[in-house]
Amino acid sequence: MNPKITKISSQKRKGRFNVYIDDHYAFPISENVMIKYRVFKGMEVDEKLKHELINADNISKLYSKAIDFLSHQLRTENEVVKKLSNFTEDDSEIETVINQLKDQHLINDQNYADSYVRTEVKKQDKGPSNVFFKLKSKSVSEDKIQNAIENFYSDEDAMDNCIVQAKKIFNKHKRDAFKNRVQKTKVNLIKKGYNTDTVISAIDALALEPDDEQQENLLEEQGEKFWLRNKKYDNQKRSLKTKQSLYRKGFNIDDINHFIDSKLNNF
Repeated sequence: MNPKITKISSQKRKGRFNVYIDDHYAFPISENVMIKYRVFKGMEVDEKLKHELINADNISKLYSKAIDFLSHQLRTENEVVKKLSNFTEDDSEIETVINQLKDQHLINDQNYADSYVRTEVKKQDKGPSNVFFKLKSKSVSEDKIQNAIENFYSDEDAMDNCIVQAKKIFNKHKRDAFKNRVQKTKVNLIKKGYNTDTVISAIDALALEPDDEQQENLLEEQGEKFWLRNKKYDNQKRSLKTKQSLYRKGFNIDDINHFIDSKLNNF
């Protein structure tokens, strides 16, 4: 005769029970598993069924962990797999839960990619390339990423967002010479994931022009700083090093020469 379930007692946690076989504690079980396998007091349980019930309960607990993880925001399949690997080393259990979640449409990498791209377009920050690599870092397949970008991040969106970012970056570098401001704007836009053609078009669309008075004041300020820093040198070397520093800052060579001449004339 096979061993029998002699007692089923509820745990403090809702929906969880302890199963006793032949008056000895055997294993915990969830309400869902109890219903699925029709577990009841007096039921005979051989080793095969016992193992099956324990395995089913492990999967049930793992499924609950996944649901909790998914309740806060959308997740990629890889993110859920990584999370579940914190609770079990059994890949087959994880695979079972992942398949359940897919069947219930609770994880879908294409939906995730679509949602992520739409959100990033609205944020007007990342360019298409950065969006692509961010999704790739989450192990979303390239074809799904390309689908999402083609459907939800148009060239017009990229241009609009690039212009928005170009304005922000250009205005952020008000303390730089105009030439350097433009160059830093281009470099930062490319770093944000916009392609070169889009960046050039965005800069052209802004029709950026230097503020002559502001540039003159900035050159004067920066020039005085470098001139003072190089005071230990003779006038020839002092002039050369100051010129080099100002040129690296992006100032016009004629304006630099005018500044140096004024310093030498007043020396």
